[in-house]
Amino acid sequence: MKKEKILPLIGYVSLLLGSIFNLVNSSTEREIFKWYITVPLFVLAIVGIVYDLVITVKKSKKAKKENNMKKIIFDTDIGGDCDDTGALAIIHQGVNAGLCELLCVSVSTADPWAPACADAINRYYGHNVPIGQTDIAPAGDVTMEMILGGYGYGKHTAETFGSDYLPGGTKKPENAVRLLRKTLAENTGDKITLMVIGSCINFGRLLESEGDDISDKTGLELVREQVDFVSLMGGLFLDGNAHLNMPEVDAEYNLRTDIRTAKIVFERCPVPMYISHFTVGDQIFSGTSIIENEPDSPVRESYIEHVKGKRNSWDPISAFYAVYGCGGGVFSDNRRGKVVLDERAVTAFYEGEGNHILIDCPDNAAAEAALDDAMIGKFKI
Repeated sequence: MKKEKILPLIGYVSLLLGSIFNLVNSSTEREIFKWYITVPLFVLAIVGIVYDLVITVKKSKKAKKENNMKKIIFDTDIGGDCDDTGALAIIHQGVNAGLCELLCVSVSTADPWAPACADAINRYYGHNVPIGQTDIAPAGDVTMEMILGGYGYGKHTAETFGSDYLPGGTKKPENAVRLLRKTLAENTGDKITLMVIGSCINFGRLLESEGDDISDKTGLELVREQVDFVSLMGGLFLDGNAHLNMPEVDAEYNLRTDIRTAKIVFERCPVPMYISHFTVGDQIFSGTSIIENEPDSPVRESYIEHVKGKRNSWDPISAFYAVYGCGGGVFSDNRRGKVVLDERAVTAFYEGEGNHILIDCPDNAAAEAALDDAMIGKFKI
């Protein structure tokens, strides 16, 4: 019998015995037994019953919290820009706080050190998470050039902290699309939040996928049935789409890295997409909290190796939204409409009907503080 059941049981038995003593004995005997048996039994009964009620309330609160936990898939081009690691820190802190569950990590770059970098961070937070990787290099992926040029951090972080996923190691990442299909097909209960903070190659190919040995459903069907919403980092948007008249303005990196699948995602995704766009993340800097408070963190090591300090918050905003939504006013999601990509993946936003919602920020300083708190598990709504 569980320990938490013993005291309530004693309480209920005491109540029963006290009632029996009170019924079967004469008035004289009742007076004798009153102070020696009946009263102590009733006191014990009250203690046991109150304890039972407290345990019941706690269990109810815990069950409610678990039922509200978000399930998250983390699709990332980790290893190129360190803000991916800050985003992953936010997710893991949410997991440790009981706010969400990280189902898997899928890597959208062909960088051979990227899975090991993600795994090192996962294990730092105490979580063993399935990892997948694209088997096709995105057309415009420059992660390897960054690493070879001494600018990337993924190889350094992976080798510094170690991982079974290191090139030549004992573990190999799964095929990303198969991992995504399996994760969605096996899901029961609440729907999943899908984060996409790199190229769209994994998500786009998932939407294109046909039925297979994992599920007879297409990827589009699995997403429609099992995904609540997508939290995506990508796109550049200026007021009134003014950038469309600026030939010098290039497409945002994540979308231009694999234009074909980016178009598939924005044209075919059957669920709402909340978009952390370049303009908002470019003005908010985060990472200071981990740098100052977690000297042994692989996330800190990634920031220091990459930029020697805090970094723009493109991906952390996407992670924050996946866990906290707008965070009680830290961000806003009032602009709904449709995003259209041209042949270069330059984006235009047309407000009105549509499943694309832009994440904006009313106060950059407040957002920086919130993101830094979320990275070290101190953010509260």
